[in-house]
Amino acid sequence: MTNNPQTVTDARGVPMSWCSESARAAYEKAIYQFQSYFGDPTETLTAAVEAEPDFVMGHVFNASAMLMMSERALIPHIKDSITRAEALAGKATWREKALTAAARYWMEGRWHEAGATWDRVLAAHPRDALAVQCGHLTDFLLGDAVNLRDRVGRVLAHWDKDVPGYSFILGMQAFGLEECNHFERAEEAARAALAIEARDGWTVHALAHVMEMQNRYDEGKTFLRSTSPNWSPDNGFAFHNWWHLALFHMEAGDFDGAAALYDEQVIPEPSGVSMQLLDGSALLWRLYMQGVDVSGRFASLADMWAAKTADENGYYAFNDLHAVIALAGAGRLTEAREVLEAVKAAAESNPDLTRMMAKQVGVPACNAIIAFVEGRYDEVVDALLPIRSYANRFGGSNAQRDILSQTLIEAAIRAGENGLAGNLVNERTVHRPFSPMTRRFAERVAG
Repeated sequence: MTNNPQTVTDARGVPMSWCSESARAAYEKAIYQFQSYFGDPTETLTAAVEAEPDFVMGHVFNASAMLMMSERALIPHIKDSITRAEALAGKATWREKALTAAARYWMEGRWHEAGATWDRVLAAHPRDALAVQCGHLTDFLLGDAVNLRDRVGRVLAHWDKDVPGYSFILGMQAFGLEECNHFERAEEAARAALAIEARDGWTVHALAHVMEMQNRYDEGKTFLRSTSPNWSPDNGFAFHNWWHLALFHMEAGDFDGAAALYDEQVIPEPSGVSMQLLDGSALLWRLYMQGVDVSGRFASLADMWAAKTADENGYYAFNDLHAVIALAGAGRLTEAREVLEAVKAAAESNPDLTRMMAKQVGVPACNAIIAFVEGRYDEVVDALLPIRSYANRFGGSNAQRDILSQTLIEAAIRAGENGLAGNLVNERTVHRPFSPMTRRFAERVAG
């Protein structure tokens, strides 16, 4: 693991092949943007590599950051950045070559190999902010709670408050701890991170998760509202924290408040970003199951998904499910089934990992949504009941995947399977004993 002698180091002491001071400054700006979601890091480094075409880390960063968007439409740009980085192998450090290999693995659907390669890089350079961030986001996309917690845990001892970006590492640790149900430790890490960087939307989101899982809904609303001036303006992740606030309103039975947040903050204008659209789908579906008329909102959201489906169908099953939700919710069942057919094809032909995600979870989950809209509630139960213990395999967080649990309970009630519905509500009560939504489910089962 020797490095080319013509190297410089970043602000954390991590080596990279020689570049100008202006390119190095652009890299530091992009790392902050990548960690904080303020600004566009790929725009920053695209300008840098245009000015300095042999800036290896500029190409490596752009490929890696674009991959984390989980958008098939970006693959030509990602491939171009990887190819340009590979062409500069003669001047690249071992670390840069390894990061380039990880990006190629990811692009080819070999996400586990990418994760292992980032681990190799972090073993040599535990302060590599790019490797930590990409590994963490990939663990999230895989629904890998253990690695969400432990990937950060493996390097945390090498970071401290004097290292730039330390607060973001703490925020990632907080989210990993929360997803593994270590709620007190997660909150401690999140509070420590926010004491350093109050604008960190990812850490705010980690603490919102803690409050949701601990049934602290009123406190969660106050927390998100009071801190929003820090994390919301001009932030590319703000829509997701507003989504969390809408979930707190949903728990309280304030469906009008949740719908208003959809209009004002989650999808305030047409978007082409899958991560934003899936939050919109997830919120509208929850409202739809509660009997709220969201048909107009579904119609406009379905248009946004439809503009993407030709490129994205079958690429990432978690996104596909939310496209089906919007299309089916808007009554566009033919298009919803087209997405389902693409997921079925992915379940046969995609690379190993994304094939598994589509086959084991994506296909039955998409089938369940279409069946629900068509009133075939017994088929919803048949589709979702077997997958509920391993739905994490197709990605997302505990809070995001709760949509499947809510859909299963609602379908069981509507199908007249009161025994099953009662057992599912009893189980939910163990995890969410003070949840108003759980109580409402229980009252309907009893009635």
